[in-house]
Amino acid sequence: MKKVLFTEAAKCAPETGHLRAISDAGFKAAELYLSKAIMSRASEAARLCRRFPLRYALHAPNDAHCPERLRELAEGLGARIVVLHDIFWEDEWRQTIEVFKGSRIKLCVENMTCSHDPLKFMRRYGLGRCLDLEHLQLECQGVYEAEFLRIMRQASHIHLTGYTAGSARWHTPVDYSPAASARMLDLLAESGYDGLVVSEAATEYQTPAMFAATAEFFRQWRKSRGRQP
Repeated sequence: MKKVLFTEAAKCAPETGHLRAISDAGFKAAELYLSKAIMSRASEAARLCRRFPLRYALHAPNDAHCPERLRELAEGLGARIVVLHDIFWEDEWRQTIEVFKGSRIKLCVENMTCSHDPLKFMRRYGLGRCLDLEHLQLECQGVYEAEFLRIMRQASHIHLTGYTAGSARWHTPVDYSPAASARMLDLLAESGYDGLVVSEAATEYQTPAMFAATAEFFRQWRKSRGRQP
């Protein structure tokens, strides 16, 4: 059985209550979702985030194009991953790539409707893959383990939720579907993936109790790996 190389994380806005709850739950990392409003006070958000002993990844705002401020925030937090949706204009892609040139930050394109869509950016610009496993299951209408392992090995960043094919559990915490989530984590461990695995729960699930439950699920999953022959 392969050693688990990845780090579990939770997703939230850069707000004190959320970050404290994530840290208190035992997470070592968080992905921050951003907006035009948050980026207008990016320096304040950076000061707040640095109060917590967390490793950060950033999700670029979907309602704003601000690559200079995005790089500044990522560098201020020591973030190595910035996630982008494939929804920007071509000139915005070029500008974003140019702004991040020379940095140690990896820009990652998230699969939205098709897992092959990020490939054009990965091949031409050397961008990474943010593999959203909810989106992948929606695309495939199930779990195709051999193909999932292949794509997992290409990933620089992972989004995981409590979604299972055919259910309506979109953007729920991973512990809402424990057996399915454990199966995905086992596949990620088998693939050798070594980045962050983010429980990408919607805002209504981002409470201290739910962060604690998700962190406990991850801990129990790791314990179960140790008990397996």
